[in-house]
Amino acid sequence: MNIISTEIEDVFIIEPQVFGDQRGWFTETYSKMKFKELGIDIDFVQDNHSMSSQKGTIRGLHFQISPKAQTKLVRCTRGSIFDVAVDLRQGSSTYKKWVGVELSEDNKKQLLIPKGFAHGFLTLADDVEVQYKVDVYYAPECDRSLKFDDSEIGVKWGVDNPILSEKDKNAPLLKDCDVNFKLKFLVTGVNGQLGHDVAKKLRELNLEVTAVGRNEFDLTDKEQIKNYITEAKPDVIIHCAAYTTVDKAEDERELCYRVNVEGTKNIAEAAKEINAKLVYISTDYVFDGEGTEPFSEGAEPNPINYYGYTKELGEQIVKKSIDRYFIVRTSWVYGINGNNFVKTMLELAETKDDISVVADQIGAPTYTVDLAKFIVNLVQTNHYGTYHGVNEGYCSWYEFAKTIFEKANINVKLKPIETSKYPTKAKRPKNSRLFKGNTDAAGIARLPNWEDALDRFLVEIL
Repeated sequence: MNIISTEIEDVFIIEPQVFGDQRGWFTETYSKMKFKELGIDIDFVQDNHSMSSQKGTIRGLHFQISPKAQTKLVRCTRGSIFDVAVDLRQGSSTYKKWVGVELSEDNKKQLLIPKGFAHGFLTLADDVEVQYKVDVYYAPECDRSLKFDDSEIGVKWGVDNPILSEKDKNAPLLKDCDVNFKLKFLVTGVNGQLGHDVAKKLRELNLEVTAVGRNEFDLTDKEQIKNYITEAKPDVIIHCAAYTTVDKAEDERELCYRVNVEGTKNIAEAAKEINAKLVYISTDYVFDGEGTEPFSEGAEPNPINYYGYTKELGEQIVKKSIDRYFIVRTSWVYGINGNNFVKTMLELAETKDDISVVADQIGAPTYTVDLAKFIVNLVQTNHYGTYHGVNEGYCSWYEFAKTIFEKANINVKLKPIETSKYPTKAKRPKNSRLFKGNTDAAGIARLPNWEDALDRFLVEIL
């Protein structure tokens, strides 16, 4: 059997091999073993068979809402049909989009339509027979229909006056239907700054979110991670959790490696098993910080501290393990839920009159509220690859601190110093400028300017 992708992810054409001779032909229409080899592991429980006597008949659009949503495997065993699947999953990159495929007794193709889709077909001949498998039994209390010509969906049926049942004539529009399909998101590191705001943003959009911290989701426990993810079956995993204590990482290398490298591998392998999208949060520290030009998404990584080394290894694992991934590199992150540079400066100003701040490291301070919005927008596309998610503009740590105090109306004496005068266990890159070419190419909105972001954060915490 061949599996053929369509314009919508997760909707596939299945093309069986046909063996023919002078007697006729033979084909396997379904093999659980062969489907599993193709990555389709579904337990079908019911076969349905319909006959439509007249050409120009439309059946649909039909579906069952959760918790009785159905996956369908559709084939036409007599005549031919134009078979249609409509994505009704909120949060999907193809929400309200449709795909249509001709199925016939001659081409013997089948259409695999997952849960969260409406299904319908137009008969292209008289006396058409359609057979399909479902993985959930018919449940009349969950049975729903949508109007076949809903302009919000816009299926191009190619027929002006179709033959319809009374049920399909009176079907509601999408806006009036109680469709309850949503992509399921799993967010790791919810107790951190970014994980907190990503989960918050997803909930604001009324999407289904499971957010986990280290207590219930130990990245170093492979079996726990595998069991949790395969049981929860999220559609998207946003992996924010990481070992991020940059200086301590130089001493706690084994722990840092287990979390950032082995933990990422555990996540990626489980994501691949359930065919979930994966977002991996990385860092500007994968670069060496040489020069003054912004690093492009495709620039060669060359980390200069152990934390950056483990994050770069995590990137490699994600790229090798899974096809549907987003790597989002960010820098100088701050948010409401955790410790960060902004909070540290405000706290220091309460006890110190003079503060020395490094002035020769340049980057983009990034507000987690803005970064969370960027990530959520990104995952609702299928523009996979590596992105740089940072607020617009650049400054030094010294300029950042100066702006914090100016905006907070705090008088304190700031002294700019060189990196060499402020020794740390881990070496820091001096140039953390990140180019955003892939963001522009994907049509994703850039993050606001860092000073605008700082204004909003100070309102949040002061």
